[in-house]
Amino acid sequence: VYLLINIAFLLVMSATALAGTDTPASEVATILFGTMGGKLVSIGILISVFGTINGYIMTRMRIPYAMALVNKLPFSKWFATLSNKSRIPYNSGIFILLISVIMMLVGGFNTLTDMLVFVIWIFYTMTFLAVFILRKREPELIRPYKVPLYPVIPIISLFGGAFIVLNTLFTQPLLALCGIGLTGLGLPIYFKMRHKHTTVKVEN
Repeated sequence: VYLLINIAFLLVMSATALAGTDTPASEVATILFGTMGGKLVSIGILISVFGTINGYIMTRMRIPYAMALVNKLPFSKWFATLSNKSRIPYNSGIFILLISVIMMLVGGFNTLTDMLVFVIWIFYTMTFLAVFILRKREPELIRPYKVPLYPVIPIISLFGGAFIVLNTLFTQPLLALCGIGLTGLGLPIYFKMRHKHTTVKVEN
């Protein structure tokens, strides 16, 4: 779907024009459907963004919570605390909120999104590589879901992911190093807590 949308954009506007605007979808819609069409598309994008943020808020706070349940974080008991009424891990939510505020104060929107995309694609690429490693290491493992057209799709994904990561490293080295550095801040915690696999009692 995203590929088709980008192709449609390029059929309406040049790559140079698209790169020079902060609202490509709105401008393409304005060209195709007029001013009202551009406004409707902008409203649709806002609804989509708010829906995505809502999903992130609900799921991201449960990552520290899930790690805390098996004692993989310092102060795991605090992170594993749930609200009496809503049963949400509000302490984990507060932690995620603090990190988000700090990141907003440190960098602009474009910088943060570019850095986030770079870091995410590092893990995506590692996941693509893991498909081949696990297929070879554990060939008899029961796999309810199998990658269609294996190994063609994983190979394309692996090369695509590697291209994005390496391209960012060469074209935006400072941004890439900052992303790697921020991600690497979690390594000391990982090495300290990786052997402490115990169940933490959930506090209400």
